[in-house]
This record gives sequence, structure tokens and C-alpha cells, in this order.
Amino acid sequence: MSNDCPSDSCAIKKLCSEMHKIGCGSKPSWLAVVLFVRNLVGNFSIFTDEQKSAIQRTVFSRLSRKDSSDNNFDQIIDDLEMFIASNQVTVSAEDELESQKNITSSLAMVVNEFISESLSSEQERGKLLSTFGRETLEVLSEADDLEALRPKLKVLLKSMLLHYKEKAKDWERKARFLEQTVNVDPLLAPLHNRRYLESYLRNAIEQNQVDNSPLSVLMLDIDNFKEVNDTYGHQVGDDVLRTLAKIISAHSEKYGWFAARYGGDELVVVCAVSVDEALLHSDAIRLAVQNYEFKPRINGKLADGSIRFTVSIGVAGYQLGMSSDELLNCADKAMYDVKGTGKNNVAQFGVISVEPEW
Repeated sequence: MSNDCPSDSCAIKKLCSEMHKIGCGSKPSWLAVVLFVRNLVGNFSIFTDEQKSAIQRTVFSRLSRKDSSDNNFDQIIDDLEMFIASNQVTVSAEDELESQKNITSSLAMVVNEFISESLSSEQERGKLLSTFGRETLEVLSEADDLEALRPKLKVLLKSMLLHYKEKAKDWERKARFLEQTVNVDPLLAPLHNRRYLESYLRNAIEQNQVDNSPLSVLMLDIDNFKEVNDTYGHQVGDDVLRTLAKIISAHSEKYGWFAARYGGDELVVVCAVSVDEALLHSDAIRLAVQNYEFKPRINGKLADGSIRFTVSIGVAGYQLGMSSDELLNCADKAMYDVKGTGKNNVAQFGVISVEPEW
């Protein structure tokens, strides 16, 4: 019988030997932690490479103390729990939850202000009606003098008409504000939010089925956006996003298009043009972004240097039978084709992208 042992078994024996040297060889829980950190952490996709290295450094640093006490083991477990709780997926979910909380809080404030204004307006209207009623009764009490009654009634009616016209304008302004609060992205106003994008796109598709009007979608994403956040901080990252939103909004408003935030740093433009025309506009947007010198504010002060950033854009045209989700997914896939072939470019869904000429 051969004395050779399978490589995994030999590795375990060697590891157990090393664990004995630091006084932890007789405790299976310690061995489990080491195997987890050494063999499994590297395979998790929820951790970045930096996080994986940090986990391993932290655990092996504690092991190097040769302290096999329960207290040291509990500290290692606490460290692992902290790392596991701060992975990419969890952080992203927490950010989304925080964003939703902020949106909900903002909506609650608007509703509260609206109700307060409405109640105040109702009280004012009651006083106004009482005043108008009293004035009307005073005028009508002079009904015997028809010559004197006519001009007084005209003045009263003009006064009432003017007041209610002003009130109508005020309520129209409040209605527009409420509509904006519901439909506009809180970070990237005046860009619309995703919920309204989905509703708008469904309606646009229904309109296309009626009159066969052209319909295209642009999906944009900032290249290397994580590096901007990591280098300058999330506040500057948000400012970069706002700058892109302004560029997109200005172009969309010029042509009467619909622009929205799809999620994160992904923006969408819905335009009533053919794919070929949408590609031309996409390249114009790409160049406008590429040539824009963004000067960040750091700690409230304008930085000396500027940040250049670029976007990858995917374009998809509506085909009969597509759903709104399918159309967005096509534009999204085209955008990721650009990401995989050099970034800072434009691609049409189903067509291989070509490097741009500088």
C-alpha cells in the first residue's frame, strides 16, 4: 500500500501541524476559521480583492499572537462578522435603502407642507367668501337704485374674478411641484425617476403601435465611476453625476426628449427618432461629456485641477412586439458591449462597436 496521501489531505495535516505550533491545533473551530479564510474567502464574488486581502490579514495577524483563548477567538469571529456585513451586495442594498428612506422622507415633508397650505387656504377662502358675501349683500341692499347697482356689481365681480384667477395660478404651481416631487429623481433633478420612466416608455410604445412613429432608447453609464468615488469621495461622485444629468437634460430638452435616471450612474434617454439618428445624437453627447472640464468642490472649496470623465452609450431601437423592459435591456446590453471594448464609445444593440476616431 502506498504511503503517498492525496494533496488535500497532506495540506490539512500540514496546516494542523502549524496550528499546533501556535497552540490551536486541538480546537476544530480554529481550524475551520483558518480553512474558511484561506480557501473560501478568495472565491466569494461579494468581496472586492481589497476586502479579501484585508480579511486574511486581520485573521492571520490575530493568529500570529499565538493566543488560543476564547476571547481572541471571539474577536476573530467579530472581525469576520464585520467583514461579511460590509460586502458589496450588503453595502449596495444599504445605500439603496438609505436612498429610499430619503425619498420617502422628502415626499412626507412635501405632503405635510401641501396639507398645511391647503388647510390655511381653506381658512382664507372661508374669510374671503364671508367678505364677498357681506359686500354682495351690501350692494344688493341698494337694488332699488339700479343705476348705482350696476357699476358696483361690476367692480365686485372683477374683484372676485381677479382673486380666483390668482388662486388658480397658485394651485397650478403647487400641482406642478407635486408632480415633480413624484416623478423627478431627487438627486438628479430635472431628470425623471425610474418609476416614471417605465410608465412613459410603456405609453411611448403604445403610441408607436398606433402611428408607427420612430422610437429609440439611449442607455448611458459613466466610465470608471467607482474610481471617481474612491479617489475624491461620494460627494464629488454625486456632483459628477449631476453634471452629466445637466448635459443630458439640456440635450433632451432641446429636442423634446425624455431623460431619466435608470439606477446608480446609469441614465436613459427616450427619443422619437430612428436608431441612425439616435446614434448621431449619442456621439454628440459622448463628445460633450468627454470635453467637459469638471471642477470639483472638496471640503467646500473649488479644487485647482479639473476632472475629465467619459461615458459609454448603448442604443436600441424599438421593434414590434418588444416590451419596455426588453427595449431597455437591449440598450443596456449595447452599453455593456462598449464597456467591454474600450469604453468612451457608442454602440447599437446587435452591432459590434468600433473604436471612435479622435
